Amino acid sequence: MTTGAPSVPAENRLVSRIGTLLRRNSVPHEIWRPATLQEAGTMARKAAEKSLLVAAAGGDGTVNAVAAGLAGTGCCLGVLPAGSGNDIARGLLIPRKLSDAISILAAGYRTLQSGGQQAGQTPSASIRKLDTGSVRLLRRSDSGRDASHAFHTPGFFINTLGFGFDGRVAWNASRMPAMLGKWKYLAGVLQSLFTYRASQMTITTDGETWSGRYLLAAVANGPVEGGGILIAPEADFGDGLFHLVMIRDTGVLARIPLLLRVLMYGTSGSPHVRVQKCRAVSVVSDRPLMAHADGEVLADGLFDFTAEIHPARLTVVGGTKQET
Repeated sequence: MTTGAPSVPAENRLVSRIGTLLRRNSVPHEIWRPATLQEAGTMARKAAEKSLLVAAAGGDGTVNAVAAGLAGTGCCLGVLPAGSGNDIARGLLIPRKLSDAISILAAGYRTLQSGGQQAGQTPSASIRKLDTGSVRLLRRSDSGRDASHAFHTPGFFINTLGFGFDGRVAWNASRMPAMLGKWKYLAGVLQSLFTYRASQMTITTDGETWSGRYLLAAVANGPVEGGGILIAPEADFGDGLFHLVMIRDTGVLARIPLLLRVLMYGTSGSPHVRVQKCRAVSVVSDRPLMAHADGEVLADGLFDFTAEIHPARLTVVGGTKQET
């Protein structure tokens, strides 16, 4: 097994602890330490050539980068949550405690080693296929809306793709490295609560179209984002469908109770929220938007985007309900 970990000196103790726990669980391993997310994806694809399992130790951005390198290779992804949000790990039922997460990883590795290449389950771990998402983003150039934009993991996401207010909050949260989870997301919300201007959007999914003034559009493949907020409670990583979450603008003052409700209870039950299942979605905005994929800011100044789901593109080791 190969494990990727960030190359920040302050995290040396984490790397040492990961190595100790892997040895304790009798898992042979190498630890690679990429300096950037782009390098993490490159290393993951290289490691996939000789490994049954490649694990990402870090936050959602690290997991995204490693998964992008593994998608389509047949090599299994493992997740060791060590970031601020850890929403992909939450969706996969992987506990935050490192020793428990490595126990699940080790159980998955033993299943793979014994030849269990198909989806299977042990008492503590499940090996399953995940859908992934691809996105094409456009932003206005000097000559019009025709400038394609490329990213460090181009157009790839596992968990959520967010536009509008969601993208702005992710950008705000990225500037607060000392904060964690929902507190970080809440701080990002507060920074934009009164100043963000909603956009007129035309949203099309599988032949249906909606137009209106929306605060945000979030394409959810998994159920949670923002450090555990239930953005799409019924979303399933492996059902072949996105859950598109559209929140209509309510005006600046009415945003406060609306967003507090979303932060505390998720999007279920709000009359201002529509959730639509789909395989593909396109959005055209009258104003430039900011976007994020799995919590990592992609770009600003976006007017158009399309997203498409790719069923069963990634194999992953997850937890089981009894472990959470």
